[in-house]
Amino acid sequence: MRSLNLGCLALMLAPFAFGLVTFEAGLLRSFSLELYSTTYPSVMGTITTRGVETLQYTYEVEGRTFQGNNYQYSVRTSSDPAAWAGPEFRVGSPVRVFYRYGSPWESVLVKGVQGRTLLLLLGFTPVNLALFVGLFLAVRSMRKSRLGVRVFERNGRTHVRLTDKTPLLMGLAGAGAAALVLCIAVGAVMGLDAPVPAVVMAWGFAVAAGVVADRWWQARLDTGLHDLILDEQARTLSLPATHGRSTRRDVEWSAIKSVLLDKETRRSSKGSLSENFRCMLRINGAGRAELVREWQGDADRAANLVNWLQARLGLDESTLVAPRAPAPVAKKKKVRY
Repeated sequence: MRSLNLGCLALMLAPFAFGLVTFEAGLLRSFSLELYSTTYPSVMGTITTRGVETLQYTYEVEGRTFQGNNYQYSVRTSSDPAAWAGPEFRVGSPVRVFYRYGSPWESVLVKGVQGRTLLLLLGFTPVNLALFVGLFLAVRSMRKSRLGVRVFERNGRTHVRLTDKTPLLMGLAGAGAAALVLCIAVGAVMGLDAPVPAVVMAWGFAVAAGVVADRWWQARLDTGLHDLILDEQARTLSLPATHGRSTRRDVEWSAIKSVLLDKETRRSSKGSLSENFRCMLRINGAGRAELVREWQGDADRAANLVNWLQARLGLDESTLVAPRAPAPVAKKKKVRY
């Protein structure tokens, strides 16, 4: 069912993805040409034609005469007559022409990276990151290794990582959000043809925002705020401050009556139903069970956490609700003969 849903989603997004890839391929090609044009040698040429949508010039390289019509490398589909409306571009005026070494028939009048190209790349960064993260999460959801309980030891206690948000994902989210805000801000204040230094500075702030978000989330994870903590010496279990708990709740192992796998069906505002599978603790003297973690539509992960807690707390393993998650298979090294 999971593979079928992913396949249907991929078919629905295929036209959008194809159009996006096509546009961005042209955008990256323009960027690479603009960057490479900084190495172009130059000669003097002459303006031969200036129209509303055309600008032509001739120039000579090693005794051969060439004709060009590129004002600059650009991602725009139409020309910009305002760029060559000045008197320096009238017919017969001399003009400096930058040509590609080894391909002198390819030339421009304005070389270097343009602010418009960088700004458009910045604006499409959030879309690219969203697609990358979505693809990564879809592939990860199909791997059996996701079923395992993520456990590690720290300061003599056992930590179970309950959140799926990694520093990398948070960093990408921070960079994408900052890129969108900065692109809109620079475009609104300076226009689409913003100065290159301003756009480069915006790129720097977006990258810095991503790094800060990554480090901030890593610091939060290091504090254990999102971990289920088991202290075997004190025989206590500490629940994180989530799912309605304003602070952490420490529970004695002896007070835990059972670990349950619960299923809750919810109806969204649009009328669609979703199944949420929850790992819960039934505690002696408590009016309701404590929620440890829940997953939407993923019974296997919830069941494996229930099984792991039952075994770790020394409860009756005859009540295991699902087979244990398989251990990751080590990759075999290829032997070259």
